[in-house]
Amino acid sequence: MPAWLDRYRLLPKHVLQFAAGLFLINLINASQFLLLNLFLKARGLDDPAIAALTSHRFLATFFLALPAGLWLRGRPLRKPLIIGAIAFPLTALAMLEAVQFGAMAAAPFLFIAMGFAGLLLNVASLPMMLRITPPHQSSEALSLLFATWGAASICGGVLASVLQGIGQFHLGSVHLVFDEYSTLLLLTIFGFGAPFLYARLPDPVPAEKSSRHWLHVHREDLPVLLRALVPTLCIATGAGLSIQFLNLFFSNVYHLDPASYSAFGSISYVLAFVAGLVVPEVRRRLGWRGVILGVQSAAVVMLALMGLTELWKHASWALPVAIVFFIFRQPLMNMAGPSTSELSMSYVGERNRELMSACNGAIWSGSWWLAARMFENLRAHQLPYWQIFLITAALYLVGTISYLGLIRAVERREPEEAPLDAAPEPGQV
Repeated sequence: MPAWLDRYRLLPKHVLQFAAGLFLINLINASQFLLLNLFLKARGLDDPAIAALTSHRFLATFFLALPAGLWLRGRPLRKPLIIGAIAFPLTALAMLEAVQFGAMAAAPFLFIAMGFAGLLLNVASLPMMLRITPPHQSSEALSLLFATWGAASICGGVLASVLQGIGQFHLGSVHLVFDEYSTLLLLTIFGFGAPFLYARLPDPVPAEKSSRHWLHVHREDLPVLLRALVPTLCIATGAGLSIQFLNLFFSNVYHLDPASYSAFGSISYVLAFVAGLVVPEVRRRLGWRGVILGVQSAAVVMLALMGLTELWKHASWALPVAIVFFIFRQPLMNMAGPSTSELSMSYVGERNRELMSACNGAIWSGSWWLAARMFENLRAHQLPYWQIFLITAALYLVGTISYLGLIRAVERREPEEAPLDAAPEPGQV
């Protein structure tokens, strides 16, 4: 077994349990990313209406993430994780049923409730993983955490392709229709296994705690937090403007059916899963600059080129080229995810991890809500997808460059901290 892969085998058992729970939660997220927009489109909603409805999910996170991060700072995190892991699949299930049976008046409120449940999970997950992981194994633990998204997306994409390839199933008097709704429903039910795994986790508290009121933020921490959040703001806004609507791009521009989109998405997620696992080794070889600046820049170029194929959409080569860029863009962008999270958490320090995680959640949700509204207006005015993708690429590029200041600060600090975190390599004594 390669040394980089053997390091994952040495992770503590509770880290693997936590990753397994997050995998089940991400089955819901992955299925919604792949199929929710298409499900809403099948129920008669157009692009602006879909963007308006799905944007409600981000309202709760935007307004409540910061108070949640301040409240959870320095506290045990197992109970919030369990509550979120129960509430998230419940609200996702209720949302599906409301849309399926035409209760559209209730749908926005259920999207908001689902966003609040996801908020608890998002704010607590990253700090919890760092609490239960030895410092010298943090890179592998965070990479495994991010790899659960790829693994869940692989399973969700394969299942979606298989079920929709079958279409209908008859067995005596039993008649089943395998469409976007049934696939979303099935993968949502799997998510109910996560609370049982989270209940078995240890519940440590950080060694460094603030003695002030829970609403207090240390004055010296504010510029540190703001500097660490600038890249996230740029990248989240860009992603919200186009990434959440990629399935609509392929459906409206190239008339790609949901089964084919899910299949190509699965290929991309297989690559993203493998790429995520090799992140710690890439960082050891290329450093922060290579694994963040280099990899994300390549992903930005691919996104721009994918969007530009719309200009030649009637050419025979346009769809294959767009699919190739679609398949390889996501692994490269996701490959930087564990490293940017580790970099940000290292930069802000242990005292501010929950707050940093909450701010990240607020920015992602607020940016995606605002970007969804922007997308709604841009598409209502018939702005082509390729121009929206170029705006995203420009925001991505600014965010990527913004990481350079954080990298320099952490690199100056690393020589002082390395002896504290040093540990033998696998197989060494």
